[in-house]
Amino acid sequence: MAATRSVSSVWRVTIRLTGVMPIVWRTILVRPETKLAMLHRFIQAAMGWRDYHLFMFFIGGKEYGIPSKDWDSRTKIYDARRYTLERLFPDARASFRYVYDFGDHWEHTIEIEGAEPAAFRKQYPICVDGGQPCPPEDCGGPPGYARLRDVLRDPKHEDYAHLKAWYDPQHWRLDFDVQKATWGLRFIQRGY
Repeated sequence: MAATRSVSSVWRVTIRLTGVMPIVWRTILVRPETKLAMLHRFIQAAMGWRDYHLFMFFIGGKEYGIPSKDWDSRTKIYDARRYTLERLFPDARASFRYVYDFGDHWEHTIEIEGAEPAAFRKQYPICVDGGQPCPPEDCGGPPGYARLRDVLRDPKHEDYAHLKAWYDPQHWRLDFDVQKATWGLRFIQRGY
Protein backbone atom coordinates (compact mmCIF):
# COMPACT_ATOMS: atom_id res chain seq x y z
CA MET A 1 0.00 0.00 0.00
CA ALA A 2 1.45 3.34 -1.07
CA ALA A 3 1.78 6.06 1.52
CA THR A 4 -0.24 9.17 0.86
CA ARG A 5 1.63 12.43 0.73
CA SER A 6 0.76 14.78 3.55
CA VAL A 7 0.80 18.50 3.11
CA SER A 8 3.39 19.86 5.52
CA SER A 9 3.45 23.43 4.21
CA VAL A 10 1.46 25.88 2.19
CA TRP A 11 2.66 28.90 0.27
CA ARG A 12 1.50 32.46 0.95
CA VAL A 13 0.68 34.14 -2.37
CA THR A 14 -0.34 37.78 -2.69
CA ILE A 15 -2.02 39.00 -5.88
CA ARG A 16 -2.18 42.73 -6.67
CA LEU A 17 -4.12 44.21 -9.55
CA THR A 18 -1.91 46.86 -11.15
CA GLY A 19 -3.06 50.12 -12.69
CA VAL A 20 -6.02 50.75 -10.36
CA MET A 21 -6.33 52.85 -7.22
CA PRO A 22 -7.05 52.02 -4.53
CA ILE A 23 -5.12 48.78 -4.95
CA VAL A 24 -7.18 45.60 -5.31
CA TRP A 25 -5.33 42.72 -3.64
CA ARG A 26 -5.76 39.25 -2.16
CA THR A 27 -3.54 36.93 -0.13
CA ILE A 28 -4.21 33.22 -0.47
CA LEU A 29 -2.61 30.07 0.91
CA VAL A 30 -2.03 27.33 -1.66
CA ARG A 31 -0.26 24.01 -1.84
CA PRO A 32 3.18 24.08 -3.51
CA GLU A 33 2.09 21.37 -5.96
CA THR A 34 -0.57 23.70 -7.41
CA LYS A 35 -0.35 23.84 -11.20
CA LEU A 36 -0.36 27.25 -12.88
CA ALA A 37 -3.70 26.48 -14.55
CA MET A 38 -5.25 25.88 -11.12
CA LEU A 39 -3.55 28.99 -9.75
CA HIS A 40 -5.36 30.86 -12.52
CA ARG A 41 -8.66 29.49 -11.22
CA PHE A 42 -7.72 30.35 -7.63
CA ILE A 43 -6.88 33.91 -8.67
CA GLN A 44 -10.20 34.19 -10.50
CA ALA A 45 -12.15 33.07 -7.42
CA ALA A 46 -10.19 35.09 -4.86
CA MET A 47 -10.19 38.30 -6.89
CA GLY A 48 -13.80 38.00 -8.00
CA TRP A 49 -13.28 37.56 -11.73
CA ARG A 50 -15.71 35.30 -13.64
CA ASP A 51 -13.17 33.45 -15.86
CA TYR A 52 -14.74 34.70 -19.10
CA HIS A 53 -11.45 35.44 -20.86
CA LEU A 54 -8.00 34.09 -21.70
CA PHE A 55 -5.05 34.43 -19.35
CA MET A 56 -1.26 34.28 -19.37
CA PHE A 57 1.48 34.01 -16.77
CA PHE A 58 4.82 35.69 -17.49
CA ILE A 59 7.62 33.96 -15.61
CA GLY A 60 11.33 34.23 -16.29
CA GLY A 61 10.92 35.40 -19.89
CA LYS A 62 8.45 32.61 -20.72
CA GLU A 63 4.70 32.68 -21.25
CA TYR A 64 2.43 30.09 -19.64
CA GLY A 65 -1.20 29.61 -20.63
CA ILE A 66 -3.44 27.05 -22.29
CA PRO A 67 -1.98 26.59 -25.80
CA SER A 68 -4.39 26.75 -28.72
CA LYS A 69 -3.92 26.25 -32.43
CA ASP A 70 -6.08 29.33 -32.95
CA TRP A 71 -3.58 31.65 -31.26
CA ASP A 72 -1.37 33.75 -33.46
CA SER A 73 1.56 33.87 -31.08
CA ARG A 74 5.11 34.57 -32.09
CA THR A 75 6.43 33.11 -28.85
CA LYS A 76 6.12 29.62 -27.45
CA ILE A 77 3.27 29.21 -24.98
CA TYR A 78 4.14 26.74 -22.23
CA ASP A 79 1.21 24.64 -21.04
CA ALA A 80 0.09 25.98 -17.63
CA ARG A 81 -1.49 22.57 -16.90
CA ARG A 82 1.97 20.97 -16.74
CA TYR A 83 3.91 23.29 -14.41
CA THR A 84 3.56 23.40 -10.63
CA LEU A 85 4.58 26.26 -8.40
CA GLU A 86 7.21 24.15 -6.62
CA ARG A 87 8.72 23.13 -9.97
CA LEU A 88 9.01 26.72 -11.18
CA PHE A 89 9.96 28.27 -7.83
CA PRO A 90 11.94 25.81 -5.69
CA ASP A 91 12.80 28.53 -3.14
CA ALA A 92 9.14 29.39 -2.39
CA ARG A 93 9.86 33.07 -3.08
CA ALA A 94 9.19 34.79 -6.38
CA SER A 95 7.45 37.62 -8.17
CA PHE A 96 5.84 37.32 -11.60
CA ARG A 97 3.02 38.71 -13.75
CA TYR A 98 -0.42 37.38 -14.63
CA VAL A 99 -2.65 38.95 -17.27
CA TYR A 100 -6.36 38.23 -17.49
CA ASP A 101 -8.56 39.38 -20.41
CA PHE A 102 -6.26 40.49 -23.22
CA GLY A 103 -8.81 43.13 -24.30
CA ASP A 104 -9.16 44.91 -20.96
CA HIS A 105 -5.63 43.80 -20.04
CA TRP A 106 -5.97 43.27 -16.30
CA GLU A 107 -2.38 42.88 -15.19
CA HIS A 108 -1.62 41.40 -11.78
CA THR A 109 1.63 41.19 -9.85
CA ILE A 110 1.92 37.89 -7.99
CA GLU A 111 4.31 37.45 -5.10
CA ILE A 112 5.07 34.13 -3.51
CA GLU A 113 6.05 35.34 -0.07
CA GLY A 114 7.21 32.02 1.36
CA ALA A 115 6.13 28.79 2.98
CA GLU A 116 4.38 28.31 6.29
CA PRO A 117 3.17 25.23 8.15
CA ALA A 118 -0.13 23.81 6.97
CA ALA A 119 -2.78 23.64 9.67
CA PHE A 120 -3.93 20.16 10.61
CA ARG A 121 -7.15 19.19 8.79
CA LYS A 122 -7.42 22.59 7.10
CA GLN A 123 -8.65 22.61 3.52
CA TYR A 124 -6.58 24.63 1.05
CA PRO A 125 -6.61 26.99 -0.80
CA ILE A 126 -7.99 29.68 1.45
CA CYS A 127 -8.08 33.46 1.23
CA VAL A 128 -6.58 35.02 4.34
CA ASP A 129 -6.63 38.72 3.50
CA GLY A 130 -7.40 41.27 0.84
CA GLY A 131 -8.75 44.67 0.05
CA GLN A 132 -11.02 46.52 -2.34
CA PRO A 133 -13.61 45.05 -4.71
CA CYS A 134 -12.54 43.51 -7.99
CA PRO A 135 -13.58 45.49 -11.07
CA PRO A 136 -16.55 44.07 -12.98
CA GLU A 137 -15.82 42.12 -16.15
CA ASP A 138 -15.55 44.01 -19.44
CA CYS A 139 -15.59 47.51 -17.94
CA GLY A 140 -12.71 48.72 -20.13
CA GLY A 141 -9.59 47.92 -18.14
CA PRO A 142 -8.09 50.30 -15.59
CA PRO A 143 -9.30 53.49 -17.38
CA GLY A 144 -12.85 52.13 -17.68
CA TYR A 145 -12.86 51.05 -14.05
CA ALA A 146 -11.70 54.50 -12.91
CA ARG A 147 -14.52 56.09 -14.92
CA LEU A 148 -17.06 53.61 -13.53
CA ARG A 149 -16.04 54.40 -9.95
CA ASP A 150 -16.22 58.17 -10.64
CA VAL A 151 -19.69 57.94 -12.18
CA LEU A 152 -21.04 55.71 -9.39
CA ARG A 153 -19.96 58.26 -6.78
CA ASP A 154 -22.32 60.80 -8.36
CA PRO A 155 -25.96 59.62 -8.69
CA LYS A 156 -26.69 62.83 -10.63
CA HIS A 157 -24.14 61.97 -13.34
CA GLU A 158 -25.77 61.56 -16.78
CA ASP A 159 -24.33 58.00 -17.14
CA TYR A 160 -25.15 56.84 -13.60
CA ALA A 161 -28.40 54.96 -14.39
CA HIS A 162 -26.92 53.33 -17.48
CA LEU A 163 -23.76 52.09 -15.72
CA LYS A 164 -25.66 50.97 -12.64
CA ALA A 165 -28.03 48.94 -14.83
CA TRP A 166 -25.01 47.45 -16.62
CA TYR A 167 -23.10 46.27 -13.53
CA ASP A 168 -26.08 45.22 -11.34
CA PRO A 169 -26.70 41.93 -13.24
CA GLN A 170 -23.03 41.02 -12.68
CA HIS A 171 -23.63 41.21 -8.92
CA TRP A 172 -20.66 43.52 -8.69
CA ARG A 173 -20.03 44.55 -5.12
CA LEU A 174 -18.59 47.71 -3.68
CA ASP A 175 -16.74 45.84 -0.93
CA PHE A 176 -14.53 42.79 -0.37
CA ASP A 177 -15.33 39.90 1.97
CA VAL A 178 -12.51 37.44 2.78
CA GLN A 179 -14.99 34.70 3.76
CA LYS A 180 -16.82 34.94 0.43
CA ALA A 181 -13.49 34.78 -1.39
CA THR A 182 -12.62 31.59 0.50
CA TRP A 183 -16.01 30.09 -0.34
CA GLY A 184 -15.37 30.95 -3.99
CA LEU A 185 -12.13 28.98 -3.76
CA ARG A 186 -14.03 25.98 -2.34
CA PHE A 187 -16.33 25.72 -5.34
CA ILE A 188 -13.69 25.64 -8.05
CA GLN A 189 -14.00 22.63 -10.29
CA ARG A 190 -10.70 20.76 -10.42
CA GLY A 191 -10.63 20.38 -14.23
CA TYR A 192 -7.01 21.34 -14.83
